[in-house]
This record gives sequence, structure tokens and C-alpha cells, in this order.
Amino acid sequence: MKQKRLETVCSFLDTLDKIIDIGCDHAYVSIEMASRGASKILATDIHSKALDIAKKNIENSNYSTNISCQLSDGLKSLDTKEYDTLVIAGMGASTIIHILSDSKKMQSITKLVLQSNNDLPKIRAYVNQLGYQLKNEQIVYERNHYYTVMLWQKGFSKLTKEQIEFGLYQKDNQNYYQDWYEKDRSLLNLIPKIKWKKRRQIKKRLKTLQKYLAN
Repeated sequence: MKQKRLETVCSFLDTLDKIIDIGCDHAYVSIEMASRGASKILATDIHSKALDIAKKNIENSNYSTNISCQLSDGLKSLDTKEYDTLVIAGMGASTIIHILSDSKKMQSITKLVLQSNNDLPKIRAYVNQLGYQLKNEQIVYERNHYYTVMLWQKGFSKLTKEQIEFGLYQKDNQNYYQDWYEKDRSLLNLIPKIKWKKRRQIKKRLKTLQKYLAN
């Protein structure tokens, strides 16, 4: 995970959180949170080689007392009862949804920090339906790509259709909205008029993006 995304993910976490870092890769989030004072962290990955590297990084950083490691496919092999926070970053929407669908393992989880590589509306709709409120989102621009990091808290507050599609409006994201607007406008020019449903969908998005850009 690159530095900007790492910093944004960690900004949504607290040292008192009891964290499970799903798909931890080389455990950079876990190590950073341990360095800030978090004392109960479980770093997990489905790939044994990645977890071996994570273990070495944790040992070299001298945070072995703060961070445990476990090989697991999502939540499948984990005892989540003593944890309240999940971090899932850098995966696709379908994988994230599959992980969160384990209702028994999710019972103790009150906080989610998610960064999906695709299908953000699908993630927002699903997690909101699970009974979590979208409290914050940050757009990170890194290596010519925009990444959305989401903070969810247990509790129900229904998102609007616009929020599901575009996320929480933030004036600081003007560059992101402008880039999205330009891409959709170019896409619209490539779609034949016979595909009117698709064109209508894009025109609707453009109208919303124009509203955001005018604010």
C-alpha cells in the first residue's frame, strides 16, 4: 500500500480500536497503527508468502507484542469476538462483500475502514444495508489513480441514491469530480443514440457532477 492510502486508512483508525487487518499484505497498516499506540491488532492474509513477509516486517519493527498474525480466507478462520474494527483495503468489491457476508463473525464489529478497487456504489449499498453508517470518505490521488477510503460505523442511516452513486459530497474533491465529468462526457460521445438507456444514465451522472462542480 502506497503512503497516501496508508496515511488515509490510518487516519480513520484509533489507538483504542481492536483491529483486524484483512488481506494485510506486508502489514504496513498494522505496523503503523502499532507505532501510534494500538495494542490489539490481528494481521491476516490468505497467502502464506505474504503473511511470512508480514511476520518478518512485524518482528523487525519490534511490534510483535502488539500484532498477531493468522492465515485466513477473510474471516473464515478467525475468532472475531475480541475485535471491533475491520480494515479491508486494496481488494475488489465482490471480495469485500464476500468477507462481510459472514454475519456471525461480524457481530462484534462496530467499525469498518474499506478501500475497494472497483464498484464503489455496490459497496456503499451493501454495507449500508448491513446496518453501518457512512461517516466519512477521503479521495486519494496516487500514481495517476483515484482511491476512495471509506469509514463506516455501526448504526443505520439510509444513504440516498445519489450518495450510493457518488459517495459523500466534499468540496475538496473538485479535481476528482472534474476528472469523472470529463471521462463521462467523452464516453457519452462514443455511445450510439440507439443505446438510449445507457446514454440517459450517463447524462444523469453528468448533471449531478455539474452540480458538484458549481458548488
